[in-house]
Amino acid sequence: MEVAASSDKFLVTFKGDDDPYCPLNWPFRKRAYTTFAYAMCTFGPQVASSMYGQVSEDIAVEYGRSTIVATLGVSMFLLGVGFGPMFFAPISEVYGRKMGVLVPFFVSGIFAFGCGAANNFQTILLMRFFQGLFGGAPIANTGGVLGDIWRPNTRAIALVFYSFVVTGGPPMGPPLGAAFSTLGKNGWRWSQYYSGIFTIVIFALAITTIPETYHPVLLARKAKRLRIDTGNWAYHAEHEEWDFTLQEMITKHFMRPFAMLLTPIVTSMSVYGSFVFGILYLGVVAVPVTFTDIRGWGTVVATLPSLAIFFGVVVGGCINILGSLHYAKVLAAKNGNPVPEERLVAMKVGSFLMPIGLFIFGWTSPVQYPWIAPVIGLVLLAAGFLTVFQGCINYLVDSFPRYAASAIAATTFLRSCSAAAFPIFGHIMFTTIGVPLGASIIGSVAIAMIPIPFFFYQFGAKIRAKNPYSKQVN
Repeated sequence: MEVAASSDKFLVTFKGDDDPYCPLNWPFRKRAYTTFAYAMCTFGPQVASSMYGQVSEDIAVEYGRSTIVATLGVSMFLLGVGFGPMFFAPISEVYGRKMGVLVPFFVSGIFAFGCGAANNFQTILLMRFFQGLFGGAPIANTGGVLGDIWRPNTRAIALVFYSFVVTGGPPMGPPLGAAFSTLGKNGWRWSQYYSGIFTIVIFALAITTIPETYHPVLLARKAKRLRIDTGNWAYHAEHEEWDFTLQEMITKHFMRPFAMLLTPIVTSMSVYGSFVFGILYLGVVAVPVTFTDIRGWGTVVATLPSLAIFFGVVVGGCINILGSLHYAKVLAAKNGNPVPEERLVAMKVGSFLMPIGLFIFGWTSPVQYPWIAPVIGLVLLAAGFLTVFQGCINYLVDSFPRYAASAIAATTFLRSCSAAAFPIFGHIMFTTIGVPLGASIIGSVAIAMIPIPFFFYQFGAKIRAKNPYSKQVN
C-alpha cells in the first residue's frame, strides 16, 4: 500500500499494478480456489432449482394437487432467484462480496430445511420462494468476484471453468430428484434436506477459507489498520468517503440494477440471456416428456439424457476458450485496454448452435428415431446456451466493471422470471402440441435473436460512448 500522490496525500490506494494485496495479483492457486468455492455456492441453488421438478408428482399426490400446480415450486424458486440479486448485489458493492454472498447463501439453506419439514402445500411454495430469494445471491454476485480477481485477458477462461460447475446444476438436478423419488413417501422431503445439508457444508468451508475480494472494501480495511497502527486518523480510502444512509441505500444502490435495465446494452443482453436461460430449463422439462412419455423409459433412466446438457456446456466452454484466446490477442494489441465487443465473437457462434440444437431435438424426439439423435440436439443446445450466456456476462462485466454485480443482477432478474415461466408453459406445450412442434416454435424465436450479438459487435462501442447508464443513474 502507498499513499496516493494526489491532492489528498492520505488516500490509501494499491501500491502499483503489482501490489500483492490487490486480488488481481494473488497467487493463481488462491484465485482458482476462490473461483471454485464461489462456484460451489452457486451450484447448490442451481441443483435445488431443477431437482424439485422430479419430486413434484410425489408432492401432488400427498397434498392432492395437480402436477402442473405442484410444479409451481420450481417457478417460485426461480422467481425468488430473480428478485434476490436485485437486493444482494448492491450489498456486495457496499459491504463486500462475502457479506453479499455467503450470508444469504446460508439463509437459503435454512429455508431448504423448512421446505422439507412443511406440513402443507402453501408452506412449500413459500419456503421455495425464500430459498430462491436468498440462494440467488451467489448466482448474481459471483460475476463481480471474478471481475475482482481475474484480469480481462484471463477472466473469460476463468468464467468458462466456473460455468462448468454452475451450469452442471440444472442437468444434475433431475437425476438426483428422480433418485430421491424412489425412496418412498418422504423421498421428496429428503431431496430438500439434501439441499440444506449441502448448503450448510459449503457455507462452513467458504466462510472460513474464502478471503474478501472487493477492492474498495479491502482498501477501507487497510486504511482502518493504518489509522490504528500509526495513530494518524487522516488515512482513509475512497470507499469510506461515501456517506451511506438508508435513503441512499434504497434510492441509489437498491435501485441501481433496475435503473441499469433501462440502458440498451443491459436490456438487450438481459433479454437474450433470459431467453437462453429459460431454454435451458425448457430442455430439462422436455427430457422426461421425450424419454418417459414418448419412449417409455423408467423414471430415473429417463432423466439421464439431461446430463447431455452438461456435456454440451463443456463443448461450449471450449468454444469460449478459443474466443478468450482471440480476445487476449486483441487486448495485447490495445495495450491492455478492454474491448467489450470482442467478447461477442464466440457468442455469434452460439447464437446459431442453439436453434440448430432445438430443431434437432424436436424433430428427432419421436420413437422411430434413435435415442442418440435428440441427445445430440441437447448437446448443441447446451453449447449454444453457454456461449451466449457467458458472452452476455462477459460483455456486461467489461462494459460496467465497477457495477458488474448490479449489471448481472439486472440480467439475473429477467432470466429468472423467464425460467420461472418456462417449466409451466413448457410442460403444457410439449404435452399438448407435442415436442416437435413445441421445439420448432422456440427454435424460431431463437433464430429471431441471432442478430443481437452481431448488432452490438458493430455498434456497441458507439452506444457505450454515449454512457447512457451514467446519465440515467449517476
